[in-house]
Amino acid sequence: MTQATPQDKSVSPNHESKLASAEQVDLLEGIHSPEDLKALDLGQLPGLCGEIREFLLDSVQQTGGHLGSNLGTVELSCALHYTFDFRRDRLVWDVSHQSYTHKLLTGRREDFASLRQTDGLCGFTHPCESEYDLFHTGHAGTSISLALGLSLGVSHEPDPPKAVAVIGDASMGAGVAFEAINHAGALGQNLLVILNDNEWSISKSVGAMARYFSRLRSTRLLQRAHQEIQTLISAIPVIGPRVDRTLDQIGEVVRHSLVPGHVFEELGVTYVGPIDGHDVKRLVETLERVRELDGVVLVHVLTAKGKGYPDAHEHPEHVHAVKPRAAVPGSGREDGKLRKENRSPASGPAFTQCFSKSLLAAAEGDMRIHAITAAMPSGTGLDAFAERFPARFHDTGITEQHALAMAAGLAKAGSRPVVAIYSTFLQRGFDQVFQEIALQGLPVVLCLDRAGLVGADGPTHNGVFDIAYLRTLPNMILAAPRDGTDLGRMLTMALGHTGPVALRFPRAATPTQERIHPGERRALAPGKAEVLCEGGSLVIWAYGALVNTACDVADELRREGIEIGVVDARFAKPLDSEMLGLHAREYRHILCLEDHQRMGGFGSAVLEAHARLPAGGARVRCLGIPDRYIEHKSSREEQLASLGLDVAGVRQSVRNLLVSSRV
Repeated sequence: MTQATPQDKSVSPNHESKLASAEQVDLLEGIHSPEDLKALDLGQLPGLCGEIREFLLDSVQQTGGHLGSNLGTVELSCALHYTFDFRRDRLVWDVSHQSYTHKLLTGRREDFASLRQTDGLCGFTHPCESEYDLFHTGHAGTSISLALGLSLGVSHEPDPPKAVAVIGDASMGAGVAFEAINHAGALGQNLLVILNDNEWSISKSVGAMARYFSRLRSTRLLQRAHQEIQTLISAIPVIGPRVDRTLDQIGEVVRHSLVPGHVFEELGVTYVGPIDGHDVKRLVETLERVRELDGVVLVHVLTAKGKGYPDAHEHPEHVHAVKPRAAVPGSGREDGKLRKENRSPASGPAFTQCFSKSLLAAAEGDMRIHAITAAMPSGTGLDAFAERFPARFHDTGITEQHALAMAAGLAKAGSRPVVAIYSTFLQRGFDQVFQEIALQGLPVVLCLDRAGLVGADGPTHNGVFDIAYLRTLPNMILAAPRDGTDLGRMLTMALGHTGPVALRFPRAATPTQERIHPGERRALAPGKAEVLCEGGSLVIWAYGALVNTACDVADELRREGIEIGVVDARFAKPLDSEMLGLHAREYRHILCLEDHQRMGGFGSAVLEAHARLPAGGARVRCLGIPDRYIEHKSSREEQLASLGLDVAGVRQSVRNLLVSSRV
């Protein structure tokens, strides 16, 4: 273990405080690039950090965004840009939702009013915005791999640039992060890893690694005492330096006894820390020293999530991501409210909330039900389950692969595991869904929250690929509810099924008025669709939440004297081939509607099934997400509208098909 000390390397002369007594105001106004930051005296940095924190508190609460993580990395971001030249050196932010200060320091301050808004600043790093953003990232655990690749790619240069990865303690528990640091340590490649330790991702960090970091944090009091004694002894003439060296060696022994078998050193990594992540001067001094070290160096930085925000210390999860609370120019908001033309109709509870209640009700009567999540207990609605059934709740941390494989083990042992996971994150565990769950035919229920477009989070978080990659797996049932009632019914069906089932639902509210009373609905069985209305020469086969959009289109056209049919497909696999064959004979047009990529999605499944029909004159058309990544917009509704997947867009598509059939 290496503890950075004042004797390692002297701070460069330009860091000597020249204006320590000067009043520091409006420093942020003068920062348009990292070069402006470097022109400041080291003593001015605390004042700048204070201004940045105030700016973020005001700005992000206006626009919405990831506030807590960014308040915690203000000093760290400033120290990194003050020490390194990231036009030449390489900086990778893990997840990158904590990069707001980085954006401020790299010339994007004037764009912050558009943060996460349509055509505005992205909430994550984005290479289209700045040369300082190397990757558009939004999933945890990959920064060390990326930085190692960058380091290897320039290692042939005479004076190679430094590669720096900033990763949180929760992300450090991800398997891919360990794979990367294990490889980097074996190579001895020059790489700087900044471990931003705040004990939280969205919720409290969990697992043995989190407990290990807690033990490292507990050595901080010892280190402070050691540093104070070291300073006093060093001042003793003649004998001071010799005693100081001995004390340093003793300190190393004591620290090793407190945290035996240092895991990072065993991997060939030089460990430095823990360092106070809100002491910007000390951060700069430490970074200047470790910059000169060879091999893999990990600097352990302690920060407080949400620093500066009221109540953040007791409840950091409350400030992880905040919603807009005031007007945002161009966002469709006036005085905190959506303008009339962009306002969503009255809506019911969120799909996530309906899932949470349905799972609780099921678990009350079935002790076999276990709930699993990968660091998203509140986002997936499982926090209520965790409180009610703590022994049957499992938060595995940011470990999607492990969570899914563990679910397979639970199912094999006779339990009924429900894995609640965002659609975009399920992609990380595809091999486990295939190998451990589907191949074995095990009764694991996958509940895919945030399926479809997600609005302000953008392409890294849009859940628009799950139908395509899950539909290829034998033994897999794919279902999507149109409302809260069907979500509960589908969950009950899935828990009673003997094989794997995947339910997808969006980050959206359920409709206030359900189309058919629960008691009047057709029996729910895999591969059985439900006809909601019939008539005319065109029928919309809709999947999931967009069934309600199809019904609204049918209602509007009916008032104009135009009749169309609407089918709630309910299942993308297996499809209701019997009903499809009937409609292929009765209608001239079948229009498929989904909140998913057209390639490989629900519409593709209908086309494949239609091609196998012995006869049928209907022409099949597909409405869905085109073959490109969909950038962030202010809301999910605005994204849908831009792609013609809202009521107005679908209505126009129906009109176009009806007109073409008359020509």
